[in-house]
Amino acid sequence: MNAQVPTPEEWLAADPDPVTRTELELLIKTGDQAGIDDRFGDRLRFGTAGIRGPMGAGPNRMNRVVVRQTAAALAGHIGSGAKVVVGYDARQNSEVFADDVASVLAAAGCHPVMLTPKAPTPVLAFAVDHLGADAGVMVTASHNPAGDNGVKVYLGDGAQIIPPHDQAIEEDMASQPLPPRELPSATREEADVSVEYLTAILSNVAIRGPFHPLAYTPLQGVGLPLLSRALDSINNGRPFVVEDEAEPDPLFRNVVSPNPEDHDTLAKLIRRAEQIDTPLALATDPDADRLAAVVWAYGNEWRILTGDEIGALLCDWMLRTNPGGTERVVANSIVSGRLVGRIAEARGATHVETLTGFKWIARAADNLEPRDDGLDWRLVFGYEEALGFACSDQVRDKDGISAAVQFVALCRALAMEDGRTPIERLGELMDEFGLHRTDQVSVELDGRAGSEVMGVIRDRLPHRFGSVEVVETTDFRHGVGGLYPADVLRFDLADGSRVSLRPSGTEPQIKGYIEVVGDITFPDPLITLSEAVRELIYEASAAISDR
Repeated sequence: MNAQVPTPEEWLAADPDPVTRTELELLIKTGDQAGIDDRFGDRLRFGTAGIRGPMGAGPNRMNRVVVRQTAAALAGHIGSGAKVVVGYDARQNSEVFADDVASVLAAAGCHPVMLTPKAPTPVLAFAVDHLGADAGVMVTASHNPAGDNGVKVYLGDGAQIIPPHDQAIEEDMASQPLPPRELPSATREEADVSVEYLTAILSNVAIRGPFHPLAYTPLQGVGLPLLSRALDSINNGRPFVVEDEAEPDPLFRNVVSPNPEDHDTLAKLIRRAEQIDTPLALATDPDADRLAAVVWAYGNEWRILTGDEIGALLCDWMLRTNPGGTERVVANSIVSGRLVGRIAEARGATHVETLTGFKWIARAADNLEPRDDGLDWRLVFGYEEALGFACSDQVRDKDGISAAVQFVALCRALAMEDGRTPIERLGELMDEFGLHRTDQVSVELDGRAGSEVMGVIRDRLPHRFGSVEVVETTDFRHGVGGLYPADVLRFDLADGSRVSLRPSGTEPQIKGYIEVVGDITFPDPLITLSEAVRELIYEASAAISDR
């Protein structure tokens, strides 16, 4: 077989990992052809910013051979002599994968710079630009299950890789020969940029000083050390951490899920907040690039804020504390809510909608036409509803640590002004711009390709969701408003509601995003639309099985 489709035996000869070699040897010995086909019938594809998936043997799993192929393809793309910053989190095999990346890059004539162990992803994004590197590689699977890992690639501007670079690297991975099992030893530079990173993200924090004790969980990831130092630097004191979730654990044995979007995952955090009698609790995901917030609300109850609600609060805060005019840019993804755009417009900032992913959001100001007044565009705030927020243009990626610090500063400012809470401020924004409520629906596809399910939906475009008529359908597959083509459908409804659909870039799911604008009625249109979206996706998926 050619290099694009290696045989299991060829793969064994290249695999340096005894665990995945044993896995593959057992499949061969037992004649498990289904297991072999599952691992060799395809290969992992570049998703949002790199490759990610379950660890195991073969080209359709994350393993040392695939990581080495990725590194070799990156080296070929950027050329000999390029400086590449390499970071890794605390997941299974992250350090081994990072070491393989550095070794392959060095052997190809590149200059790898290894960050300090167990670095958060936003530190890697900052380091690429700060160290003047040509690219960056972060070994992480973010909030995925414990059995997954991945490699994220960054370009020299410190933002995640975009087309056509990702396509070129993926094609090169598929065409190159398997790497040798033994790699030559190579030296690499080491760097600790944590002080510089903290200085950068704290430079635009408008208010400092104690608020309330902060309850916090890093969800057994790598966020605690730097968040503690950041809070100390603004004189808020170190957080009170969920004790059995404080230290990194690659197996995530003490959390329900490493994904802070899962409300059950935040139950221990809420209990910790009750123990220390604080109205604020925060969580970052395992690589600390996402932020979840829980606040004490009306009616003596805890309220887990949605990504859109946190986005609205932080957008308003960042515009209030970063004076200027239309050169200030606020960006959000096309599947996020519309409230942030209305806040930006009212505050005199320029609002930009981008495709999903911070590889687009981080570059929102870069892609605007030069200004006639000579001022430079500057990204003041960017977000996507999946708990990703950018509060510093010196980190060109979502950053849960800087977002956490800004959220604490926001809460302190509200309390100092007249004892208000984030919920009360959110209510004020809703009074000013109208009630905006959002929800997300994720439907597992049971092995079906997301693109195939989206194709069925395109063939049978809905004319209504529930009883509400669709008045406009936008297909981003062909590129809309200068955006890069994307597998996204948007439906604007007669009552002002909006539904967007897209396949997940990291998981076998179709995601539906629902936004309802206006007063709450009965039956609740948010619930009705969510049910209609689930039904649409289920029917499209079932139609594939019936063919």
